[in-house]
Amino acid sequence: MGILSKQALEGIAAYKYKPGQYTWLDLQLNHYWNFMVELLPLWMAPNLVTLTGTIIMAVTTGSLLAICPQFIGAAPAWAYIVCGLGLFVYQTLDAIDGKQARRTGSSSPLGQLFDHGCDALSTLINMLSAVAALELGPSYAAYATICTVSVTFYLAQWEEYHTGTMSCGNGYFGVTEGQLVLVFVHLLTAAVGGDFWRLEVPYTPYTFAEVLVVSLVLSNIILSYTNITNVFYAPADHLQGEELGNKQVSKAVALAQLFPPFAVTLAGYLLIAAYRPQYDAYPLLFLVPIGLSFVMFSSRMIVSHMCKVPFTPQFRILFPLVALLAATYSQVEAFAAVPPLVALTGYCGIVLFIYFHYMLSVVFEICAHLQIPLLTLPAKATKAE
Repeated sequence: MGILSKQALEGIAAYKYKPGQYTWLDLQLNHYWNFMVELLPLWMAPNLVTLTGTIIMAVTTGSLLAICPQFIGAAPAWAYIVCGLGLFVYQTLDAIDGKQARRTGSSSPLGQLFDHGCDALSTLINMLSAVAALELGPSYAAYATICTVSVTFYLAQWEEYHTGTMSCGNGYFGVTEGQLVLVFVHLLTAAVGGDFWRLEVPYTPYTFAEVLVVSLVLSNIILSYTNITNVFYAPADHLQGEELGNKQVSKAVALAQLFPPFAVTLAGYLLIAAYRPQYDAYPLLFLVPIGLSFVMFSSRMIVSHMCKVPFTPQFRILFPLVALLAATYSQVEAFAAVPPLVALTGYCGIVLFIYFHYMLSVVFEICAHLQIPLLTLPAKATKAE
């Protein structure tokens, strides 16, 4: 039995993409993106464009994290430059994959799902690189940064599920602006060094890093508030016909769907509190699986919206975390014999397996149902006239 039901597969086959809101900067960069897409070979599938950008960003971020695994200490300037350029390349390829699909006549619901799925994963990767560049260390500030942006991304998908409209910004500041700010952070760190972020902002007792983190958190709270009000103030019958499909969009359901990200946030905090010495030594063992839990819920929301089916949050990705917390706080004797590092490594490994098993299963099931390849062009795809 597959991950997706027959109803879900039929729903995604009928999915029609609706573009979201563009900012002023998006419109200006569109000229650059139109130029760049013409440089891509016509044999290159749009999903391959997306995957290439994601891999480049993951590798460049990984190089920075390998040097600063505890988010402490300055890395060589080249590491920040590579990380910033990797993010810029990802941003460019992410912006032109849809253009490549239209250019090659290969647009499909699979491409949209693949793009959004990579966006969900890139959100976590971007925040890990930001925490390293700002040298936040294994702190609660680092954890808050990951959680805040992850919750905001989830709420954007949640809003699209309930309203049919994607809102990843306020019309003035959106995803593109956020990504370019992070590119600037990496390049500035390479130019002036990580010590810059620990300097106090003139006439204030706060460091540049503290001001940037607080600004990030506050801006994401504002965006999240917009997502929430857009859902709860939407007319009861605003979704009709194909857009509604088999989705459940009542206000009670919408409220219940706010539980998963906040459950992850609370559970993650309790885990860090219980294993603070291990968090100080190996923060990635905590932030990666907790971050992937957010990515899993966001991806599941994306799939539910595109398939026009009820949202099932896939709580199985929370089971390892809940089990670990229960065993820790209940002081089970058998569990006490397990070294903390072994337990945490096992937790991280299980979450990685659950996430990649789910995503790969969904992608290949859709490929089989739509009878289209994942990383190559369909035989019938031709250049759009």
